[in-house]
Amino acid sequence: MLLFAVMTVMTGCKKWLDVNYDPATPQDPDPASVFPAQLAGLPRGNQYDARYVGRYIQNWETSLSSRTADITWDQMGYASGSDANGDIWRQCYFGLGKNLDYIIATGHTKAQWDYIGAAYALKAYMFQITTDHHGEIIYTEAFKENTAIFKFDSQDTVYMGVRSLCDSALKYLTRTDFPNPATNRLSRGDYTYNGDNAKWIKFTYGILAHNYNHLSRKSTLYDPAKVIEFCDKSMTTITDDFLVPFDGTKNDDTNFFGPYRDNLTFVRQGAFIVRLLDGFALTGSRAFANRDPRIKHMLSASQDTTNGNGGYLGLEPGIGDPNAASTVPANMRKRAAAPWGDSIYANPSASVFTPNSGKYLFKDKAVMPVMTAAEIYFIKAEAAFLSNKKDVALDAYTKGINAHFDFINRTALPRGASVIYNGSPITAQERASYLASPNVAKTAATLTISDIMLQKYIALFGWGFNETWVDLRRYEYNKVLDGITTLPVYRTFALPQAYSSLNVGQPVQRARPRFNSEYVWNMDELKRIQADASNYHTKPIWFAIPN
Repeated sequence: MLLFAVMTVMTGCKKWLDVNYDPATPQDPDPASVFPAQLAGLPRGNQYDARYVGRYIQNWETSLSSRTADITWDQMGYASGSDANGDIWRQCYFGLGKNLDYIIATGHTKAQWDYIGAAYALKAYMFQITTDHHGEIIYTEAFKENTAIFKFDSQDTVYMGVRSLCDSALKYLTRTDFPNPATNRLSRGDYTYNGDNAKWIKFTYGILAHNYNHLSRKSTLYDPAKVIEFCDKSMTTITDDFLVPFDGTKNDDTNFFGPYRDNLTFVRQGAFIVRLLDGFALTGSRAFANRDPRIKHMLSASQDTTNGNGGYLGLEPGIGDPNAASTVPANMRKRAAAPWGDSIYANPSASVFTPNSGKYLFKDKAVMPVMTAAEIYFIKAEAAFLSNKKDVALDAYTKGINAHFDFINRTALPRGASVIYNGSPITAQERASYLASPNVAKTAATLTISDIMLQKYIALFGWGFNETWVDLRRYEYNKVLDGITTLPVYRTFALPQAYSSLNVGQPVQRARPRFNSEYVWNMDELKRIQADASNYHTKPIWFAIPN
């Protein structure tokens, strides 16, 4: 009787579920309908956490000294007990996580090899940026079912895992035996590369280039020849750039950095990026001839034009803008402008759609880069320089600068996204003058690692926060590294004055695991990796520890 009763209940449940099945929301959707959401999820983790990492790397700083929480981040501190700086974690394990596994599993049943390959590439990318952001993370037990406790893996394990995921991506992206090519191909769900497998392959090699190059401090593990090989197989022109577009029609498809969503309300450009673009950090002079023509497209000018560089003001970390206090008249000119335009000190269109207003990548309808050809060239230049191939390094360095000029000048972007340049593209004459200026190394003999890394910093400003943070930690922010350089690599980059008292004398090295998933449910593992310590964010990170 008992067995019969159970069978009856089970049968009844099945019929009940059948009755309530909605064909408009299938439980087994095709990867083509799942994949676009995964692409849309890539910018979220980077942009949400950029509100904090952007301060660590001094892309921007907090405008008001009264905003204590923000000033703490400016000073390389941390806000414990919240999910701040934990959105890359969220995207890796929740946003994309099982969705990518679903695409891979379903793709196997439908012989959708390109979906499988692209999903593996995105998994590799997410685990790479997550471990670079946090250090030890959950990898071997990620997505393990029926448990609330997950083991954290060492960073070297995750690095090897990323390489394995890239191998799987390349295996499937190179397959051509599609039984139903008209209906099964990636082009139906891919709005970045429109199903171009060759570009996905280049993106995957770009992940490998990052992975291998991040180990430059590991003498027994670093292989610059492999880095160069992967760069050569990766992106070479701006048409290879991995760009996620925003349609700018409602909140959820509008750029997180645009004026509509108003997430950069109290953010102002850092003094360091201003010094790089006005010529001072690279040449020691702010003379007009040394000014980078990209400055007018990337940064916002103040009404004040008496400071010697055309009015481009930036904030030093951890002190706010001294001219933004309430006692200063509203028309005070010597204030750092908001990121959305010249001489703008407040958001001009919060909660109002103005898709083409704003500046550079801070527009409602601007793209969010994930990886670019310029970035790949600078990675190649660094690897070549460190392996004493100075002529190769110079060539890649020069191509990297030009690729970033091309990135700014691009007139056609995915899904009709707003152009990045401000007003009109950089002219050929402006570009030639800059390349001939003291800002740019001309010979292999005069090229320095600082030249390469500072130009890379410029090219990643406003989007490549995670990679820039990796670079700063590998070069120990502003220290002189024996055997590499006799001067700090990041010239004029200054650690915030208060970081020492906040961090027991150490600069920030990592983000904590996400609070609401790990500190609530997984505390025993956090204690094992010492993430329960108040200064865990200053614990040296594996890839940056020399051996």
